[in-house]
Amino acid sequence: MKIGMVDVTYLSHVCFRFRSPEGRVLLTDPFFAPAFTWQGYEERYLTPPDVPVSAVGTCDVIFISHIHGDHCDAPAVRALHARTGARVLAAPEVLEFLRAEGLPAAALAEAREGEALRAGDLCLRAYAGYDNSFDALGRANKFALVVECGDTRLFYSGDCHTLPPAVIGCRADATFCWPHYDDAKLQALVDGLRTDTFVLMHGDRFEPGKFLCNLDLPEQARRLRALRPRLNIIIPARAASLEE
Repeated sequence: MKIGMVDVTYLSHVCFRFRSPEGRVLLTDPFFAPAFTWQGYEERYLTPPDVPVSAVGTCDVIFISHIHGDHCDAPAVRALHARTGARVLAAPEVLEFLRAEGLPAAALAEAREGEALRAGDLCLRAYAGYDNSFDALGRANKFALVVECGDTRLFYSGDCHTLPPAVIGCRADATFCWPHYDDAKLQALVDGLRTDTFVLMHGDRFEPGKFLCNLDLPEQARRLRALRPRLNIIIPARAASLEE
């Protein structure tokens, strides 16, 4: 799908490829592993992506919103960096984990509130503060992302519970949204951005599915329409292959 100036390809779960007119590529929260550990038990991927990590031949920046296993897949990130030279934009906690997993320091870019990371005609700004979430050292450890390309602005929510204060009232051509299960928080997300398009995510299936995932996206679309009937709600179709 094309949103403004940006070509958007949905790979799986919360992983999107954003490609600019110059061919610059951002990948969000790549997760290609067969399973991940959640609170001491294994969640097995029932609907893994059709596109393998080996098919991603071009990537300039990988954004990782936080350290949860279904967002932060270290082997996939290592493979992507080795093939493409992509930088990783993330919280310090995530970068320290990836450094221990073999990523070189030169590849790691710390997410700082509102600070621009540029890759050609893409401008990326990470924002925290929305979830009162901090690591053991008191550093913000969950981020959302604003993607700017020309006059196109996209908001990628990561695992937002509430909006980052700095973006409330801002325009977005589309919001890439985990539809929070709490209606009041979802309403605040709908009302907090000047946008008419919501792209849903976080709907892949896992077993046993004990965490807040396994979402029924058509049902989430109905919830959103009940909050704002005229919203353009997109349930993205997964890519079966990837054109570079």
